[in-house]
Amino acid sequence: MSMLSKTGTGITSPYIKNSGRKLSVLGTSVTQNPVLKSYAEKDLGLKLELVTLGGFTAQQRAALSPQSYDVYDQWFHDIDLSWPTGSLQPINVSKINCFDNIDLSALNSFLTLQDENWFPTAPIDRLFVNHDLSLSRQLSGKISMLPTIFNADTMAIVNPKDESSLKYDPSWIDLLSDVWTGNVVIQKDWAISVAELLIALIEKKHLEIENIKDLNILEIDNFISILNKYIRSGQFMEYWELEEDLEQIVSRNKTILCSIWWSGAMKLKSLGHDVRMLTPKEGYRGWFGGLALSKAISGWALDAAYEYLNWWLTGPAGAYICRQGGYFTNLTAVRTFTQEHEFEFWIEGKSARYDIFDNEGNLLYKANQKREGGSLFDRMNKIAIWNTVMPEHNYLVRKWETLPWNYR
Repeated sequence: MSMLSKTGTGITSPYIKNSGRKLSVLGTSVTQNPVLKSYAEKDLGLKLELVTLGGFTAQQRAALSPQSYDVYDQWFHDIDLSWPTGSLQPINVSKINCFDNIDLSALNSFLTLQDENWFPTAPIDRLFVNHDLSLSRQLSGKISMLPTIFNADTMAIVNPKDESSLKYDPSWIDLLSDVWTGNVVIQKDWAISVAELLIALIEKKHLEIENIKDLNILEIDNFISILNKYIRSGQFMEYWELEEDLEQIVSRNKTILCSIWWSGAMKLKSLGHDVRMLTPKEGYRGWFGGLALSKAISGWALDAAYEYLNWWLTGPAGAYICRQGGYFTNLTAVRTFTQEHEFEFWIEGKSARYDIFDNEGNLLYKANQKREGGSLFDRMNKIAIWNTVMPEHNYLVRKWETLPWNYR
């Protein structure tokens, strides 16, 4: 699976390979794992230091301590936190070999870039760097973050008792339904859970807001007050921050309704758990990931970082993510590193011609099964909300942290 990554000057230079230094990459478990690390180190001939943290902790470090990492591997909505602090530097598009292979419309739910239905929360609205260092969807020669992986995330029923429990029209309201009281697992990351719970409360007609992408102070107070009551009533069984947390939660062998990432869901399936991904009638929660450069790096670290960014677009990483249920911006490269029946299943939404396995050879889906929700375009065209950092972010986070999450 190994292949050499190239830059505009050719194969990775001895200057990069023989330095004895390590490139520090800050991120989460979604993309940081020993397999991808070994692929990159072999292809690039350099050593990586992966700093794997929970989403919120990684956000804080990225925004406040740029000297502690070289590359930031995270989500596009985090740009709203780390870019204003001056912790990141623009990426020169001319140094990214396969940038033209990226379908930029993916950052706008595959709508045209002129379609502003999701403005200003779509990832495309924080991609390009303007002359004044502000961010927008206006094309330029510099970007804030290199787009890599993305998905339409949802809920899952884990270890259902019988098939009858699955025969209904899923909705984000289920997170707050009496049917699931005491068996709901949500995510600790406020940017994710706030989006999902807002949809649930609005659809349940328990909360009135003017703009789901921009809550005012009063709306935040009302939201937190209502959520506090649900917590104290025992609606939520647990919350998780790292995907390893999910393995401990499901080990209790209870049927749960869980807000989950596809990578985490596929990990549970590989361990033998019955995981049924749902398609909420309101639509999915969309997110986009990418790689950014610390403002503090220059010289060797900056050159090595560009080598690493270019390697990510070559294909091995995209194929690996694909087998976890994720999507990748360079589909041409993904097709090269996946078998035809895998590409048909994961990307095109077709019935599996053969059994579908993960990267370690564990069975995920049997032949003739389909991926829940359909094709890449079917799923990404049904985004109900993007992970969002709202203008009143600081106030919302402070209020979120006052909630009694450990209440039992």
